[in-house]
Amino acid sequence: MTIAPVILKHYPRLNDVQREIVGHLDGPLLVIAGPGSGKTHSIVLRALNLLLLEKAQPRQIVLCTFTEKAALEMRDRLAAAARTVGYEGDLSELTVSTIHGLCNHILTQHRHRTDLGHNYETLDELTQLLFIFEHFDEIVGPAENGLFLGRWRTRWTAIEGARAYFDKITEELIEPERLRDATAPFIRAIGEAYLRYERALVEANRTDFAHLQRFVYDLLRDPATADAVTCDLRYILVDEYQDTNYIQEQLLLKLTEKSRNLCVVGDEDQSLYRFRGATVRNILEFPQRVPDARVLKLTTNYRSHRAIVERYDRWMASCDWSNPNGPWFRYDKTIRADTYTCHPEYPAVISIWGRDRRDEATRFADLVAFLKSGGVITDYSQVALLLHSVREEHSGPYLAALEAKGIPAFCPRARAYFGIPAVRDLVACFAVILGWHGDGRGQVAGAVADLARYVDDAIVALARRFAAPHPLAEALRRWAEEIAGLREGETLDLRLADYLYRLLALEPFRSAVRNENTARTLAIFSQLLNVFQTYYHYTVITHRNREALRLHFFNSFLRLLYDGGINEYEDPDQPLPKGHVQVMTIHQAKGLEFPVVVVGSLSNQLSSPKQVDRDLGPFYHRPPFEPASRITLFDRMRLHYVAFSRPQKLLVLTAHEKPKDHFAPIWEGLPQWPYVQKELLAAQRFEARERMPVKKSYSFTGDLKIYETCPRQYQFFREYDFTPSRSAVIFFGLLVHQAIEEIHRIALDGRLDTLDEHRIRELFDRTFRFLALTDVRPIGDAARAAAFEQVMNYFRQNQDVMRRVVQTEVDVSLEKEGYILQGKVDLLLGGDGKLELLDFKTSPRPKDSPELIAAYERQLCTYAHILERRHGRRVDRLLLYWTSEPRKEDALMVLPYDPARVEEAGRHFDEVVRRIQAREFAVTTPPEAAICQECDLRMLCRSENIIIGSD
Repeated sequence: MTIAPVILKHYPRLNDVQREIVGHLDGPLLVIAGPGSGKTHSIVLRALNLLLLEKAQPRQIVLCTFTEKAALEMRDRLAAAARTVGYEGDLSELTVSTIHGLCNHILTQHRHRTDLGHNYETLDELTQLLFIFEHFDEIVGPAENGLFLGRWRTRWTAIEGARAYFDKITEELIEPERLRDATAPFIRAIGEAYLRYERALVEANRTDFAHLQRFVYDLLRDPATADAVTCDLRYILVDEYQDTNYIQEQLLLKLTEKSRNLCVVGDEDQSLYRFRGATVRNILEFPQRVPDARVLKLTTNYRSHRAIVERYDRWMASCDWSNPNGPWFRYDKTIRADTYTCHPEYPAVISIWGRDRRDEATRFADLVAFLKSGGVITDYSQVALLLHSVREEHSGPYLAALEAKGIPAFCPRARAYFGIPAVRDLVACFAVILGWHGDGRGQVAGAVADLARYVDDAIVALARRFAAPHPLAEALRRWAEEIAGLREGETLDLRLADYLYRLLALEPFRSAVRNENTARTLAIFSQLLNVFQTYYHYTVITHRNREALRLHFFNSFLRLLYDGGINEYEDPDQPLPKGHVQVMTIHQAKGLEFPVVVVGSLSNQLSSPKQVDRDLGPFYHRPPFEPASRITLFDRMRLHYVAFSRPQKLLVLTAHEKPKDHFAPIWEGLPQWPYVQKELLAAQRFEARERMPVKKSYSFTGDLKIYETCPRQYQFFREYDFTPSRSAVIFFGLLVHQAIEEIHRIALDGRLDTLDEHRIRELFDRTFRFLALTDVRPIGDAARAAAFEQVMNYFRQNQDVMRRVVQTEVDVSLEKEGYILQGKVDLLLGGDGKLELLDFKTSPRPKDSPELIAAYERQLCTYAHILERRHGRRVDRLLLYWTSEPRKEDALMVLPYDPARVEEAGRHFDEVVRRIQAREFAVTTPPEAAICQECDLRMLCRSENIIIGSD
């Protein structure tokens, strides 16, 4: 064990086990970390220790955790610790991400070794369902005897059911050929469907989250590519290891097969994600998987009052975790409170018992009001209510009770998006525009009928407030008539998203978007419209497609969203807003802490193991682990252990029916509210820790360029995250750019000699095919031929340069005082100790455009600023390459290097970010008319007299 002296100097209060973790240098390590034990702090300091002792360079270390938010927080904690100890290395090269993020990072470097093409899309939960819907006939096929794949009666139940099996097959690394040979007809059918699903993904250049990992796993199985992937990976540290699944375990073991430097940290007692495929056995069996692994246990809780820790620790130990066939289903450990912390005497664990659900909720609200009025808490956000589910039927009584007392609550994940007034109005408008009302919707039943009732109520409410001659009513009538009046062969050059931006120029939406939360809420609707347009293949509205579009949008797409529910917008910078009681699921609360935690759901029934595991279990690579008869109890214990370990000062358990029997050891004998008021008032005031927001990243093209074009465009499309109606990206430029990148990747692999015109044509055609699958406007044959000629011309004249390629499509970043500056450099060239930065332009070299050249120079100077601050050395040359020019001497432009300009570019970027963070989005000088004419916001700006003119 070796720890850099500077760490011991600045962090003298590390306990003995934390010191052992920080000082562990080589070999596998398992850390079992109880709640509030400082595990993330220990991981961060261990990574920093490896850097300070020069055991690794930043690029050779990977930190993984479970969520993107946790990864960003870990990144910032590492940067803060580095500043504290004075480490000046380039932390931007150290990977901090989720496991999915790590796989995506690996694929960006090695995608050309896989079946994925440029612009591959990773499907989320919604788009994965829509992808199967889009390819339903190909993947699932027709129903036989009224059932799809022999099991499901409707298309959507088949889509949702098949998705669960597809994910599990990939995550468990089941070979589908084994399923095809099974005796059970359903297993054979799902195996065949899975193969068809995989083929469809490859053809569409898409991947799901499970296959994202599978692509990397396959790279690691191939010795020829495994070395290329792992050659510069020396240490991998993984947090929340109890939430990993089988393929993730195999990935991590393969990534560290040579280095043996895998550190996994977690707590089997907090394993919550079985329903997402995670398995607690990964952490419980790690000592068997890696027999020489060192095992350390962090068991001191620095978060909670001693009485809380003692209660939940005894409760967790009360369950039978024994395993007659092997290691127990829980590590032997006792969690103890920090003995150096003062633990005042007051009832830190209490109960609320209500006569019924409403009375329970009222008593809960009384408690919150009492804590605030008595000064025990200073802000409502110090109280968190944790439930098994926050859907309206579970959270509703609590929210109503708080509202009755005038106490604000924040519950964004209740899937209540369609209950927001602005969204209800928007849906009503689209129903009127498309004619989805009355006879226009035909016969409806089931979930579609539920949506129809919602829409009818929304239309009535809208009509009462905005009847003719209101401009909204007149516009809706006119637009509906335009669509209904289309004749054979006629087309409206309008997408559904275009109507959204038209509506924003009218009341009530024009006023609504002045409220940031409402604007972000409507931005979600724009994103959903884009998903619909993509997966249902509707570009513009025509006479031919209007009927199908209407039915697909409402009967299929909105029905799916309305039935499943969508969460409201959450501000990532303020996930727990001040002045509001936080209402969330126990899963959402994982990793968080609050002075006061109230836990309901003590009488709720939790789900049992899924059918998918029962069906596919015989094909897994490992035999069953936990006995099926005990899984539900284990899951209940782990879920509520997480809940009970969130509070710092006060844990409150609530019920109106007898809690489940396994709660008896923690529930029985608790002092009850309201009979503890005097004791609670005697407690010290509960202070809340300030949560530091993570640093945002800003780039030249994605932020500075957009902001300087139009601050309002930036506000809507970057800050609020509206999705434009149409892509503004030019196909031609992307095609040339990406084909050249493919050539550079082969050059980096040392295989430049394998390239000739035939091979480059293959690369070019493949790039074209994948690009054509995106929403970018396509090009004709003549432009395609011209693009290929540019690529070939570049190849013929620059083979000597390609041997000097250091990196291509380089993601660079630099941590600044209040933000992270990011960029993507087309090409880094080296040799003879020099570093050159090159950017490609696919247009002809401009003759008389000094402003354009100045803009490109500023971009290159910004990248040079990043590289110089990171590497501590000057970029020798800034280069622009105009691929449209046939002669290299005309194509290559060398910009005079001026250190003062580089520094000025950095200062200019700082100033633009300052203005963005100060929310200076007012348009003082309108952009050029051509920019406004192409902008989706032009009608909103005209309605507010920001620009003048008619559409």
